[in-house]
Order: sequence, then C-alpha cells, then structure tokens
Amino acid sequence: MKTDDLWNKFLESGRIKDYLRYRESIQQELALEPLATEEANESEHGRHRDPGEGDGRE
Repeated sequence: MKTDDLWNKFLESGRIKDYLRYRESIQQELALEPLATEEANESEHGRHRDPGEGDGRE
C-alpha cells in the first residue's frame, strides 16, 4: 500500500495502529534513499563512489 493511501486511511480512522503503519512505510522509503551527505560529497568532489576517480592521482 502506498504511503498516501496509508495516510488517508489514518485520517479516516484516527487509529494509532493506522498511524504506525503510515510511519513504518515512511521509514522504509527513507531507508532506500541515499544519505544527504553522500550526495553532497559526490557533487562537491566530483566523485561517484570511486576514490581514485577525479582526485588527481594518475
């Protein structure tokens, strides 16, 4: 079930159980996203998870 659907179900029922299901789905979505610091480091240093690429070493 999508996060939006879970939220709407909670709004209709007002039950804590439904809210916890919604929060669980959000946590699962966040776990799949890269950390903000990883993205910032990649763009700032021009690296894409390869420490030898673009760091001046030949």
